[in-house]
Amino acid sequence: MIDIEEAQRRIDEIQSLYREWLRLLPELEAAQDEWRKAAEIVRKLDGFYSGEYNRYYTEIENGLPVSLETEGEYSIMSQDALYDAFGDHYRLSWEWMRLAVASLDPDKRSG
Repeated sequence: MIDIEEAQRRIDEIQSLYREWLRLLPELEAAQDEWRKAAEIVRKLDGFYSGEYNRYYTEIENGLPVSLETEGEYSIMSQDALYDAFGDHYRLSWEWMRLAVASLDPDKRSG
């Protein structure tokens, strides 16, 4: 026979976890939306870097008088700003995928 106090503690514990899940769910869904936006931004940055960047870089080096002033971040025309952004996106993409695969892997699920 199940001990009533033990059963109640366990039910309360799992109920609390479920409540926490419900609190996290909208944040997780919002994070997915943010990730989609980020991926679109990276796609556009890559389009610039793969196409126009070298032309602008050369012209700036030759004296094109454009402002490279920013709001505190590195300029996109610096040697590594966009390259580092692509690396960050790549690293985070793999981390998200590993998290998703681990969540779906039946060998890693308890039960």
